[in-house]
Amino acid sequence: MFRTFKADLSQYFAYSTNGRVGMREAVYAILEPSLWAVAIFRFGKRVQHISFPPIRKCLMVLYVFAYKFCELATGIRISIDSEIGPGLVIHNFGGIIVHGTIGRNCFVNQGSQMISRGDGAGAGWPTLGDNVYVGAGAKIVGNIRIGNNVRIGANAVVRRDVPDNSIVLPPQSTVKPLRTTPPLSRSAHASRQAACD
Repeated sequence: MFRTFKADLSQYFAYSTNGRVGMREAVYAILEPSLWAVAIFRFGKRVQHISFPPIRKCLMVLYVFAYKFCELATGIRISIDSEIGPGLVIHNFGGIIVHGTIGRNCFVNQGSQMISRGDGAGAGWPTLGDNVYVGAGAKIVGNIRIGNNVRIGANAVVRRDVPDNSIVLPPQSTVKPLRTTPPLSRSAHASRQAACD
């Protein structure tokens, strides 16, 4: 839990403060609602693996109360059934639903949702690879796979697999190859965000 949350914090600071970590940045991090949701998710996953049932049950009650409070306060719902790699950053808050598998160093923006299809055709939950950027309001629907180094534009609705090193452009959710595949640094993230928004 601590190792993965430390990676989440590291990615958060790399993006939002350009890697600086001082008193001011630490206060901002403590007040950041999206970090609350990620921390509570990491806590819940750790509680699931406690082998002594009385302690696990007591801590699970604490987790459920913290989860529901955070969901109501921030509008961020991260299912405990999800599997999420280290380095998750959630930008802003509100209307975010995460249920599925997410790789390392992924960014999720406000209004984005990873959900199951309601028609039964694509039963299951989405899988995101490493270094995936999900734009504001994007919907990733059903049992699909999003490859590594993929950028999903704002308000895109993705209902089919997306190959590695691609960009998904709304409104028709057209998939195109990326011209380059640099690591998701702050400057690369900013330029991709501008392209997707």
